[in-house]
Parts: sequence; C-alpha cells; structure tokens
Amino acid sequence: MAISRRALRVAACIAVAVLVVICACLLLQGEAAAGGGKTSLPGGGPGGPGTPQSTATPVPGPETRTVPAPAGAVTARAPTLAPTPTQRPVAFTLDAGAPVSCGLTCRETTATITNTGDETAHSVCVVIELFNDANERIPINSGPSVERCIGDMAGGSSRTETVQVNADCGFLATRCVGHTLVLKTRVTSLEKTVQFPDTFISV
Repeated sequence: MAISRRALRVAACIAVAVLVVICACLLLQGEAAAGGGKTSLPGGGPGGPGTPQSTATPVPGPETRTVPAPAGAVTARAPTLAPTPTQRPVAFTLDAGAPVSCGLTCRETTATITNTGDETAHSVCVVIELFNDANERIPINSGPSVERCIGDMAGGSSRTETVQVNADCGFLATRCVGHTLVLKTRVTSLEKTVQFPDTFISV
C-alpha cells in the first residue's frame, strides 16, 4: 500500500514534537539537579531536604572607638599606699668617756646610754664589774659589782650617768697595784641585755 505524502508529513511533525518534549524534560531535570539538590548551611554543613538557604543580612553591632586624651591632660592613677614602717626593737649604745682618777683605787666614769630602738625599754639598769689581769674579781663599792637603775627609756631617748668606782684591792692594794684592771659594763632591761667592750685601767 502506498503511503501518501501528507501522511508522511504528519508523522514527521509528530516525531519532531516528541523530540522537542523529550529535550525540554531533560533540560528541566538538569536545572533541578544543579540548583535544587542540596542546600549548604552557614558554616559548610549540608542542609536537609527542603531547608532554604539563609540569605539574611547580619545587623552590625555598636562600633567601639578609642578617644585619645587631649594634649596636656593628666591621666588619673590609683594612689600608691606607703608601706607601714617596721618598729625597731629595743637596742642600746654606750658612749663612755675615759675614767677619771679620784684616788689610787678610785675611778669615776660618765657614760651616755641611748635606746636606739622605737619601743620603750623597761627597767633599764647599768651594771659595772671590775677584774684584774689575773682574772680576779675586784669588789667595788663594798659589793661584787655596781648596779645603777634608771627606770624606763622611751625609744630614741638618752640618759647620762656618772658612776664612781672604789675598788677593794686588798691589803696594800696588791690585787690592783702593778696590774691592769678591766672594767666590764653592760646595760640590762626587761627586753634586752647588751654587753659593751671592756675598758682597761692601768694602776
């Protein structure tokens, strides 16, 4: 059976239409695969199905500015607290003059005692002992030693005392004459006792 030209033209038109529809479907599927498959979340994580990508514009926060101080302005500083001075404890110095002769076996000495501490020294006494160079104790003023008590001394205060020492050198002063006498002096208080260097007296 012969096919007419008109039928061929109709068949060709139908085939072209089918091809156009197929091409259009393929193009639509490609666009969907390119833009609608996965949505990236902020920070790089994949979005779930149907999750739209955020396009919100961040709101800027308040701007912080450093304002320079004007020329010549004085910057306030926290006050520095001065350290509390430490109280010095009781301590003594002795400024003794040279003993003055008041007889063969008598000597008179004047000494200035100073409390160099900040605290008060209580019941301060000066004690004097006498020995000869043979290390024999020489009684003085009818006793083994002379003790002169001057009471309390405030911190930084001084006291001057004159003490006369009469040595009991025995019969004919044999324990003193021809010997060098050693005068030992110490200052005592309830807080501290200080022994001072010896004073040597030639007889």
